[in-house]
Amino acid sequence: MSLIIFTGIDEVFAAADNAEVEAIAEVVQDLQQRNIPLIPVTSKTRSEAADWLQRFNLISPLIVERGSGIFIPQSAQRFATGETSTIEQYHLYQLGCSYTEARAALKAVQEEISKILRGFGDMDEEQIQSLIGGSKEAARKAKAREFSEYFLTPSRLEIEQLQEVAAEYGFEILPGDDLSLILGAAAGEAKAIDWLTKNFLANDQDKDQTILTIGLGSTQQDLALLETVTIPIIIPPSPRVPVCFRDKNWQIAHSTGVDGWVESIRQQIYPSDL
Repeated sequence: MSLIIFTGIDEVFAAADNAEVEAIAEVVQDLQQRNIPLIPVTSKTRSEAADWLQRFNLISPLIVERGSGIFIPQSAQRFATGETSTIEQYHLYQLGCSYTEARAALKAVQEEISKILRGFGDMDEEQIQSLIGGSKEAARKAKAREFSEYFLTPSRLEIEQLQEVAAEYGFEILPGDDLSLILGAAAGEAKAIDWLTKNFLANDQDKDQTILTIGLGSTQQDLALLETVTIPIIIPPSPRVPVCFRDKNWQIAHSTGVDGWVESIRQQIYPSDL
C-alpha cells in the first residue's frame, strides 16, 4: 500500500515554538526517508508556502490559493507531470483562473453592486501587513498572488450579492470576516487532491496496490481536504473541536496544535513505536 499525507498548514503551524519546529522537522525527515509524500494544502501563495517547505527541508508538491494551482518541484520524481506547464523550478497544474482574471472578475462584480471593493492589488505592503500581521516581507509574499485575489469583506448582504454575480461570471467568492477571496470556479482543494492522487507514481513494489490518503486539518478551511481523503484526522486548534467538525465521524487528535499533528502522523505511520 502507498501513502500520501495532505495537511493544512495555515492554522496548526502559525505560532509553533522552537521545540515544536524540531518535532515537526523530525516527522518530516522520517516521512521523506520512508518516501511518503507530505503535501501542504493552503490558502497561501506559492511564495508563502515555499517558505514552509524550505523551513523543514521538504521537497513536495504544493496545493496553493485554495486549490487554484498545484506546484510540483522538478526535483520531485513521484508525480506524473505530463499535463503540466513549467514555471521556474516547478511543474504547474492550474485548476483556477489567472490573477489577472481574478482582478478583472472582482472589478466586474463590484460594478453590479455599485461599491468599490479594495483588493490586495489596490494596497501597498504596509496596508496588507496591517490586515494580516507579520512582517513586511510576509505581506509582500501574501500579495504575490497568481490565481486569486483577497479583498476587504463588505456587509453580509453585499457579499451574498457578490457571490451570486461571481457565479454567473464563472467565479467563486469565499467569504471571511475581514478578507474574502475571489477565484476561478474550477479551483478547489478536493480537485487538487484527487489530481495528485491520480498522478502519484508508486514505487515499483507498490504499483499494483491501493493508494491510501491521510488528511490533517484544523479549521473550516480544511473541510474540503478532510472530506476528500481516505483517513481524515481533525487537529483541534484548542481543546474545543470546531463546530464545523462536530457532526463528522472522523478521528480527533488527543492533543491540540502541533502536538496533535505530530502524534497523529506517528500513530498512522508507525503505531508500534507509541
